[in-house]
Amino acid sequence: MLSLEFEKNLEVAFSIYTFQDGIMKKKILLLLMSLFILFSSAAQSAKDYNAFINIVKNELKEIHVQNYEEHFKEQYFIVKEENDYFDVETEVGLSNLYSICLQSDKSQWKSIVKNYFSKVKISRDEEKVIMSKFESFETGKDYLKLRIYPADYKDKISDSSIFEAATDAYICVVVIDLPTAVKSLSKNYIEKWNVSEKAILETAKKNTLENNKEEFEDFEISETLSVSVMLSDTNIFVTTSVFDLNRKLGSLPEYGVFVAIPNRYGIIVTNVNKESVNSDLVELMGLVNYMYTQGPGSITNSIYWFDGKNFYPVLHTPSKRIIKLPDELMKILN
Repeated sequence: MLSLEFEKNLEVAFSIYTFQDGIMKKKILLLLMSLFILFSSAAQSAKDYNAFINIVKNELKEIHVQNYEEHFKEQYFIVKEENDYFDVETEVGLSNLYSICLQSDKSQWKSIVKNYFSKVKISRDEEKVIMSKFESFETGKDYLKLRIYPADYKDKISDSSIFEAATDAYICVVVIDLPTAVKSLSKNYIEKWNVSEKAILETAKKNTLENNKEEFEDFEISETLSVSVMLSDTNIFVTTSVFDLNRKLGSLPEYGVFVAIPNRYGIIVTNVNKESVNSDLVELMGLVNYMYTQGPGSITNSIYWFDGKNFYPVLHTPSKRIIKLPDELMKILN
């Protein structure tokens, strides 16, 4: 059964796309229910999550980790000062810990959280060994990963981190993949290693794609529209597979595919069908907007057309019922 919060957010998504008819809504609802089954945590109440966050906050206070930047809506926080548990600027993800708590009675949550941070402290020695390997590019490069963030994240890290603006809607940031957390790789390593920024980005991308094992799963939501969904609630790098679509999809159809990365859980892809392209896009927009609204870790509700080489934005203004396909796509459709 869907949670009240899930249904409320679903209605918000559909209210934005008022030009969808009732049949489309019902079919998208069926797909969302399937996604809900895959990710039970997405349907947990705000009350449960707030209780979990309060336990985390209390434990952080107990272990004297008090200077951190809150991103609890996106299920992580960023450490802002040195302590016995984390380095400065370490991004500490909470989604896995929350999933573990959800599988246990609430009376056990406090001890689960406490044990988690105890293990973090123990693993600190292991992380110190890893960081010692960053004296050279050759010994540190295997720990580099590429993670996708919304475009506005650039304002926070542009002076300190290595990234590229993949599209107008999202950026790719080079991070160090540690046993219990991730941290952005400082720009200082470009000079320290005497390696180009481009080489570092390419290495991080290669490492990430080689380790991403998720595959697409197909869902049919209308007579003309089927979507392929790649999701993970454990792999924070799953969205980076957007750069591996040719291999993951096997082969692209004649007119390419529409692609969206609504949140950090995964990627939505659908084939471009010449005969039903506009109606398909309306349905896809409703789905993508819902997942973007729901989060956590919302990235973008933008949709792109991928021709096998490049990503082109699909411009859409729901309030005016306007969809503008990329000129490059229009040329091959006409």
